[in-house]
Amino acid sequence: MRRMRWFLTLPLVVAVGFASGSAFALDCATLKGADIPFALTLEVTTRQAGEVSTTRTQQIQVFRTGADVTTYTVDSPAIYLRTRGPDPFFPVQSFYSSHAHDPRTWTYSVDPTTSYPAGKPLRYSADMKGADGKVRLAATMSIEYVEAGTRRLGGCILVVAKLRRTLEGLADGQPVSNSSEVWFAPALRTVIASTLRTGNVEVTSTPMAISLEFKRVE
Repeated sequence: MRRMRWFLTLPLVVAVGFASGSAFALDCATLKGADIPFALTLEVTTRQAGEVSTTRTQQIQVFRTGADVTTYTVDSPAIYLRTRGPDPFFPVQSFYSSHAHDPRTWTYSVDPTTSYPAGKPLRYSADMKGADGKVRLAATMSIEYVEAGTRRLGGCILVVAKLRRTLEGLADGQPVSNSSEVWFAPALRTVIASTLRTGNVEVTSTPMAISLEFKRVE
């Protein structure tokens, strides 16, 4: 599978960080395996002007299988979102546990696996349909590479790409608009941190831990 060119310009490596202990070194080496599942624990903080901020814990379970990545965003054992696609930015299927009889499918105006010029915003349209074929989301989206950097997580130093995303459209007939900054780790094929802004609400997800041992939601 070909990935977007700005991802390919980054070193696809995971290096041992400064934390001591053989368990950390084992995690870093094992995480290089494309078929090794892992879980991220995130601290999610919501801020809104004039309101007291709230913080909760969220788990992200990631399964890398061939050309696909299946990701579970878990708020509780019974409440989760499952997506599948070539990367986190272009899901082709999504499933909400709270709407078990209404799986969603996505289509795009671009091929998610095609290489694009680095450093230029990619603009495209996206449609999400329910099981009955009804369009639940119709949006114009963009994704833009900002810079490369590193983040330390679980004793590992991860090379990351900082990306900026926007979305404007209609969700169930209602206007929706948001923007976000995300930190994508190519070696893990997942987003490890993000800040989402919708109106005057800001939601920041900060990685707290990464593990190869976890209870699978499915």
